[in-house]
Amino acid sequence: MAASASGSAGALRGKRLIGLSVLVGFPLLIQLIVLIFSAGSGTSFNVFAENVQAYVRIIIPLALIFLGTAALGDEWEGGTASYIVAAPIARGHIVLGRWIASAHRALILIVPALLLLFAMCMIPHAGTFADYAGIYITRLIWILVAVSLLSLGYTAVFLFFGLALKRSVMTSLVYVLVFEGLIGNLPHGFATLSMSFHARNLIWRMTELTSFQPPTFGIVDATPITAVQSVLTIVIWAVAALVMSTWLLKRKEVTGSTQGESSDG
Repeated sequence: MAASASGSAGALRGKRLIGLSVLVGFPLLIQLIVLIFSAGSGTSFNVFAENVQAYVRIIIPLALIFLGTAALGDEWEGGTASYIVAAPIARGHIVLGRWIASAHRALILIVPALLLLFAMCMIPHAGTFADYAGIYITRLIWILVAVSLLSLGYTAVFLFFGLALKRSVMTSLVYVLVFEGLIGNLPHGFATLSMSFHARNLIWRMTELTSFQPPTFGIVDATPITAVQSVLTIVIWAVAALVMSTWLLKRKEVTGSTQGESSDG
């Protein structure tokens, strides 16, 4: 596992590090401007929750596109795929290692940003925070759990795209904008196919923050999705993507091709 996770593909450095840092840190910059020019007004847990919505819907999937697709895709683009194919390591271990490494790189950026944002939103309300610290911290923990789970799910899907498709970044963008962005906001019957829906549903169920309640468009859902079902759905998505990635990597080994097995994206 250590050998498969230690590869440089998808490394968090150079232009990729700068670009992702700007992306993940953008809400922090906005909040800093609010603190400076509004004398601390407009800061509260609700403001933090609104920013978390931006992370769940936009920032996390965009960040994972570039980290997930590069986890194995960089090997083919950089011409080093032959080392992966010839390595005496189980293909499942390689996929798991790169998946864990990519998700870890994303969370290194995302979790500290959310914690800092939480502090920036709550510190101006020190008295209120002291009164309700237990509630706020519990909600924060559940938000971090949902964000971590979502990051693992997205990483697995985008890792598969990076291994299977030549134009994996473009395909992933379409997936995020159309499938997650559009379908994830339709009534429950359609939205349940979206990992973003399940992350928001998990936060809503565990924190009762109505801003995370998935839209219903006035449709009464006789069988609402529970928090456990949302967790299981994201896990199933991740496992399915990892299994397909392992199968595809084994197929590349069997054919002896490191360049020609990827389909056009």
